[in-house]
Amino acid sequence: MNKNSLMKVSRNVIALLMAVAMFIGAVPVVPAQASGYEASYIQKLDNSLAADYTAYLNDSVAFRLADHIQEDEEISVIITLPVVSLMDAYEDTDKSVSFSDYVLYSEDAAQVRQQIAQEKEAILAKLEEQAIAYTTGEEYDTLVCGFELVIQAADYAATCQSLTKGAKATVGEVYKAMETELVENPVSVYETGIFKSGESGYDGSGMVVAVLDTGLDSNHTAFSVDNFTSDHLGLTYEDVAAVVNQTVANKQYGGLGVDDVYINEKVPFGFDYADNDPDPYSTHNNHGTHVSGVIVGKDDVITGVAPNAQLVSMKIFSDIMDTARAAWILSALEDCVILGVDVINMSLGTACGFNRESEEELLNGVYDKIRAAGISVVVAASNSYSSAYGSEANGNLGLTSNPDTGTVGSPGTYEGVLSVASINGVETPYLMHGDTIIYYDEANNSAAEERNFVADLLGDKESVEMEYVIIPGVGRSADYTGLDVAGKVALVRRGDNTFEEKALIA
Repeated sequence: MNKNSLMKVSRNVIALLMAVAMFIGAVPVVPAQASGYEASYIQKLDNSLAADYTAYLNDSVAFRLADHIQEDEEISVIITLPVVSLMDAYEDTDKSVSFSDYVLYSEDAAQVRQQIAQEKEAILAKLEEQAIAYTTGEEYDTLVCGFELVIQAADYAATCQSLTKGAKATVGEVYKAMETELVENPVSVYETGIFKSGESGYDGSGMVVAVLDTGLDSNHTAFSVDNFTSDHLGLTYEDVAAVVNQTVANKQYGGLGVDDVYINEKVPFGFDYADNDPDPYSTHNNHGTHVSGVIVGKDDVITGVAPNAQLVSMKIFSDIMDTARAAWILSALEDCVILGVDVINMSLGTACGFNRESEEELLNGVYDKIRAAGISVVVAASNSYSSAYGSEANGNLGLTSNPDTGTVGSPGTYEGVLSVASINGVETPYLMHGDTIIYYDEANNSAAEERNFVADLLGDKESVEMEYVIIPGVGRSADYTGLDVAGKVALVRRGDNTFEEKALIA
């Protein structure tokens, strides 16, 4: 076929629809090493007994301390108790009442709290007998039953030995917040880089999204009721007032009222679980405000993915230490269930996360229960860049010929959550013939220098239409007889002679 046709050369890429605009989160600075034993017990083993070491192990230990933790370092330990949680107890009822009413008024719920108090008192009494210095932190009864102890690392083994039968100790992870960054997003986006969701038919009306992050600047216009047009509220003032006394926030703060946490109709609940006060504002890190704006923000500049959704702001990073403990995250997760939010966003994680490993049993169970409650948990896939980062050839990005081998972070690996990654889009040139898109490699000359075909043709334009001629044969001189190829693109079949010879003949 020698017929001239039209060819379109463009810099545009095929749009990739992404679930979430961006997630930039946290990296662990003090991860607990996974193990089912306390190191000091193993050191006591006689070599002849090594095959039967299980008798020396303490079943109450879920994690041993990381090797780099110093003895005088303060650590957060989550003590889980052999008591049925409120969610599990509720599952065994006929569910004739709502979970909120069950928590507020049932005798079973009161009994669960009483059992937790008794178990906690027994453990604390043993600690005091051994003169172990401690402070109590968070308390849990909804997803798990237990409480937080803050102790010196040197007292960890003695603390584990002080636990009542069936209780377990888990060393909580500590996370560091990352600075706010913007990612390139070549799909349909606003000038702010936020995904344009207006054509999806969903604007978040009636939905409640909880953001567990560094906090919120609630005075920002993006969270003002003046820009909030939803005619249906998923969480009202009355809803918050009915359950605020049952929240972990109330147990820690003491005497928490609805007016303490209720900011406005757009943000019906805000609390600082890290520094234990009802003000979620961060004094030094605006990442939480950034993420919240991407999700639900709305003003003259910002339009979030779900601008008519309500926001529950749960600050889990401390202004004092600039880190987040697993104990604080667990408290916020419990209150998400009590408040009945629809979606939980967590832009954080630990690299090389595990799934269904025995040492992760506690948190796996937590996320499974949240999922069973009908709440979607969206977590950053990882926070350690691509494994191709720093590559001169790839420009920090993985290619199909050199794929990203980085691991997904925890809790993004858990079955109960949706793990979402962000990507940087790369503009890729292509040829278009009708509806057919053809990607190609740039040519090189005899000096191995790349010929920038697209730049030469396009200049400052995004695309250009050009005539092309299909050359018969394999592009020998005789194959051009009778053809007019001046100023046109010659398409030549492979074979017989070299690419350079084909180009010179053309």
